[in-house]
Amino acid sequence: MWVLLLLAAVISPGFSQIEEYKIDVDECKTAGFNPETLKCGLCERLSDYHLETLMSDCQQCCMKEEEFKHNKYPIAILEVCECNLARFPQVQAFVHKDMASQFGGKVRVKHVRGVRPQVALKDADFKTMETLSVEKWDTDTLIDFFNQWLE
Repeated sequence: MWVLLLLAAVISPGFSQIEEYKIDVDECKTAGFNPETLKCGLCERLSDYHLETLMSDCQQCCMKEEEFKHNKYPIAILEVCECNLARFPQVQAFVHKDMASQFGGKVRVKHVRGVRPQVALKDADFKTMETLSVEKWDTDTLIDFFNQWLE
């Protein structure tokens, strides 16, 4: 028994000095993670694609959900030009399948001649607060964006 106590006394200080390995911002970017925008909730989805080996790095590079703060808006206008819409099939699918209706009038589609697909986030007085290009977004990204950015 004395031997066990002696071993515990000798070994314990050594274990207290072990630090958890941390990844810096450059290492995160090299690994393919963007720490400024990566939300930790997305790391949990890696297992859906059998990428569990990336999970620990992802969790060290991600931003906790409560840290990721942004304004929420009552209305979003998806501005598209019907003549350009075929060049953006994901946005076209969002428009033609009337996916905006699932947001209860908070998302509206507006046809603006010559504009590339963009989202205008409006305040309660319909004043444009932010405008974002959505040319390369797919339908899932649009839906996730509206779920997160609308009140």
